[in-house]
Amino acid sequence: MTGPALLLEGITKVYPGTVALENVCFEALPGEVHGLIGKNGAGKSTLVGILAGLIEPTEGRITIGGKVFSSLSRARAKKEGVAIVPQEPEIILDLSVAENLFLGDLGSVGSFVDWRKLRKNAESILSMYGLDIGVDLQARDLSLSERQLLLIVKACVVEDARVIVLDESSAPLSAKDVRILRRIVEGLKASGKAIVYISHNIDELLGICDRLTVLRDGRVIAERERSGFDHQSLSELVIGEGFSRSSARSDSLPPVDREEFLRVEGLSRWGIFEDISFSLHRGEILGIAGLRGSGRTEILKALAGIEPADEGTLFLKGQPIRPGTPGFALSRGIAYLPEERDAEGLLRFFSIRDNLVLNSIDRFAKWGFLSLEKCSRLASEIFREVQLKAFSIHQDVDELSGGNRQKVVIGRIMANAPDIYLLDEPTRGVDIGAKQAILSIIGGRIRSRSGVIITSPGLDDLVDICDRILVLRNGVVVREYARNQFDEKKIFLDMQGFGIRNRRGGTECQAV
Repeated sequence: MTGPALLLEGITKVYPGTVALENVCFEALPGEVHGLIGKNGAGKSTLVGILAGLIEPTEGRITIGGKVFSSLSRARAKKEGVAIVPQEPEIILDLSVAENLFLGDLGSVGSFVDWRKLRKNAESILSMYGLDIGVDLQARDLSLSERQLLLIVKACVVEDARVIVLDESSAPLSAKDVRILRRIVEGLKASGKAIVYISHNIDELLGICDRLTVLRDGRVIAERERSGFDHQSLSELVIGEGFSRSSARSDSLPPVDREEFLRVEGLSRWGIFEDISFSLHRGEILGIAGLRGSGRTEILKALAGIEPADEGTLFLKGQPIRPGTPGFALSRGIAYLPEERDAEGLLRFFSIRDNLVLNSIDRFAKWGFLSLEKCSRLASEIFREVQLKAFSIHQDVDELSGGNRQKVVIGRIMANAPDIYLLDEPTRGVDIGAKQAILSIIGGRIRSRSGVIITSPGLDDLVDICDRILVLRNGVVVREYARNQFDEKKIFLDMQGFGIRNRRGGTECQAV
């Protein structure tokens, strides 16, 4: 085939009140790795949704292998050879590695599956890429990194797709597995596949891509060969050349109380993060900025007792503590809002009321009996405070939108009135209206009584709401910004490691 494997022309997607994509043109050639980068909200996820057949574009056309479409369905996208590997591994945990690898075509003989052949084929493919994973293992027993590699191999090799979209696929991978991913991509490129490589990591993109496209505010800002970019120029295009989002709202934020709620000294978890030290005061919102895989989620989980640190000391209101379990941390007033709200934060098929009072249920139990009236009273109060859009507190939580489910998770920890909130990407995956509502709750009701540590998928949330921001890279705090120093471009460059001196005196990354 001489033309592009994938060609997008004039792709536009308009939602009520929002233009997610505007006249986007993009192509991927056979034997090419075409990188795509942009801030959160730039339109990358919408573009991937259109390619996956999940979102119908408002305008434009899609050409795959010479065939032209106004939109795709999931079945059509797969039939035309488009494979999407998402940033979160979508895998069936109760099936084996071999079954997940060949799901949909297990290789039956008559009405029976040839298990011996299935195992042999799986072993052959995994060994081809140096993956030391037992084919009989259940997927639930794999690490997150191994699950992601399994999905990549399935999409790229087993399904034999002509266009492979890797959407932040390297984010959950260990350093060793990133090297395996690179070998897979180089093999696909040599075999004539077209690869769309999406990442926030500039160093990674410059190292693996032949061409790069930058999205900003739903538009293509630049498209060049890799040699036309370096770290500095690419960073400026992503953030906006000459654009400095600073502390314009500083006067509107309430003052921080001088009372120190939490002090962290030398917190380390071997191989994940190292020598983390900071303090948190009443009424303060402390942001942690870092790329996926930088260790930001793991730090919050250590503070919450979910994945305890190996070294370091925590002082809660001046008293040393060591949260070894989530229950212990919660009993000391430290509450954690997980990154994965549906998997970790909600009781599926239960009502809004039951979810809201989950952490506070001991307050309403006496002599083995639960006061449903008191539960309902508290749930109704939180329901109003977080401005839930639902019929009543008795509605099933599964019936809510993503933004309202996130409000339920936030409301649940609010009900217990903790001193410290650990909020891991509280606005992730919600629409702009829900995002603003959630940030308003955090910046108002929550900060007025507590201290907050927050991570975010985008810097704009942190710049808007935080009093201080710590920049995390490779598990180390590389810089701290006070509010009057906030500059989105500088923070973004720090996250990428551009020009930052590491603790051993070297430079973490250099412009290519």
